[in-house]
Order: sequence, then structure tokens, then C-alpha cells
Amino acid sequence: METVMYRWFVRRNVRAAFAALSRGEISLIDNMALDVHHTFPGRGALGGKRTSREDVTAWLSRLYRVLPGLEFQVRAVAVDGWPWHTTVGVEWANEATLPDGSTYTNIGSHILTLRNGKIVAFHAYLNDVQAIDDALDRVAANGVDEATAPAINSA
Repeated sequence: METVMYRWFVRRNVRAAFAALSRGEISLIDNMALDVHHTFPGRGALGGKRTSREDVTAWLSRLYRVLPGLEFQVRAVAVDGWPWHTTVGVEWANEATLPDGSTYTNIGSHILTLRNGKIVAFHAYLNDVQAIDDALDRVAANGVDEATAPAINSA
């Protein structure tokens, strides 16, 4: 019974975190370890690897500056493990309206690793990496210079 309740609680919190992200809130930072590991595919401003909560905060802030209004629809959440080591899989679809009026859409997943309730790693996998790269190019063409900024990568 404890396992069922724990997994239900994690699924509920993950869905709430993605709902907050859809509102442009990055409160999930509070649930990350200081040395969290994050990867995101693609080239340029959003791609790369970060290994600190500070760099992930900067990355999330950039995400919402270059793709304001980005919304996630969580399709499924799978949870395995115990509080001291939990793996979470999140399948989602997302959408944002770009400055030129076109729409960016993608589907993908995140794999999160939690230790004692803190996110220690989360990695994004996109169905269409070219779609995010193309969206950033369109955003940059409409005057958002940060869309072509170098990736935020931890040293």
C-alpha cells in the first residue's frame, strides 16, 4: 500500500509541476538538488547539458523568454522505485505560438531521477529535434536575439 500511495503522490506532483510550467512558473526549481543534471537536445540556445540548479534556472527562464506561452499536455506519467531512488517517465505534447504567428508543436518525454524527494537528474527526449531548432530560428528572425544565444552549458 505504501508503494501505491507514494507513486500516486509522485504522479500528482509531476502533473502539477508540468501544469505550473504551462503557466510559465518555474517553481519546480525548489524541488531540485543543487547539483541537478539536465540535458535537452538540439543546437543553439536550448540544447546542451547543465549540472547545477543555477544553470537550470537560467535555462528555464530562457525557455520562457524564447517560447512564451509554451504549454504542456501530460499524456502519461510512470513511476518506479522508492523515495530514496525514484525514476519517473513523463510523456507529453507541447505547443507555443511563435512571434510570426506560426505554431511550434512537439511531443516528447522527460526521464527524471529523484533521490529523497529531490530531482537529481532530468533529461528531455523530443520526437522532432529539428522542430525546436526551426522554431528558435523563426523566433530569432522576429527579433528575439536570445533565440540564437549560445547554449547555457555548465562548465
